[in-house]
This record gives sequence, C-alpha cells and structure tokens, in this order.
Amino acid sequence: MKPRLLHASILLLFLPFLLVACNTEDDVMEIFTGRTWKLVRITDESSQNQFDFWNGDEAAQQNSLEGLRQENNYTLTFEAADTGNTTPGGSFNGRGVRATVEGSWRADGNSRSMSISVSRIIGSESDILARSFINGLRNATRYEGDNNNLFIYYTDGQTTKRLCLTAIN
Repeated sequence: MKPRLLHASILLLFLPFLLVACNTEDDVMEIFTGRTWKLVRITDESSQNQFDFWNGDEAAQQNSLEGLRQENNYTLTFEAADTGNTTPGGSFNGRGVRATVEGSWRADGNSRSMSISVSRIIGSESDILARSFINGLRNATRYEGDNNNLFIYYTDGQTTKRLCLTAIN
C-alpha cells in the first residue's frame, strides 16, 4: 500500500510542471506551408453543408460544383519564412476557376487570427462560387485546423462563413 501512495505523491508533485509544459499555440508554418490546399466547400459557421450561393438556380450550382471537382481549381498555397508563431510577410497564390489571385497573409498561432491581402487578380471570375472563394480570402479573420484540414473563417455581410480546405499533397 505504501509504494502506491509514494508513486501517487510523486505524480502529484510533478503535475504542475506537466501542466505548465502544455503548449496551446499552433505551429503556423506546419499548418499552412509545404502543401497545396484544395477547397472542399464553403459553409456558414454553424453548418457542415455547402452554403447556397445560387438561390435555387440548379444549373448555376451544378456548373460551380463541376468547376470545384476539377483538379487544379480552387487551390491555395502559402509561402513564408519561419519567424515563430506569427508569420508576417508571407505570400500566397490561389486559383478559382478562371482567375488566379496573389497576395500576402499573416496568421497568429496563439489567437488563431488571420488576415489575407489580395494584391493581384489575374483574369476574372464569372462563377459565383469562385467569386465567393476570392471574397473569403479577402475577408479572412481567423483559422482552425492542422496540416490535413484547414478552415478559414471570413465575414460576409452579417454572417460568418468558412472555407473548408483539405491538403492535397
């Protein structure tokens, strides 16, 4: 009985050190860089379902979803130099259906806040989902995720939506 009590006492003595060692900040470089992200869908904050940007126009929706299924459409890559948990000055490039976007990004691994600045759009998007994808990048406020799945939250009018992305390489 005494050896168990001794082991429990030792564990209790080290418990504060174990709790202090817990790190809740994200490794921003690990999450964002070194892979290509592919949009899966855009949802509102409280749903897992594709947001209805088409207002019942099934032909336009099918056209958008066909573009989404294409391998090189709706992709995003982030590049940056490792400066710790906050990564200022990183660049990104993305592709909708008919347009590519370039710019800079910043993410904070402690607060999970994020901002993206689109500096250049090459081409123009007529597809509503592609325009919403670019709008989501422009209005990014925060992120969640890991190196397999990334959610970029953005403000769209009075609602919060999220870009749901998956790593493809």
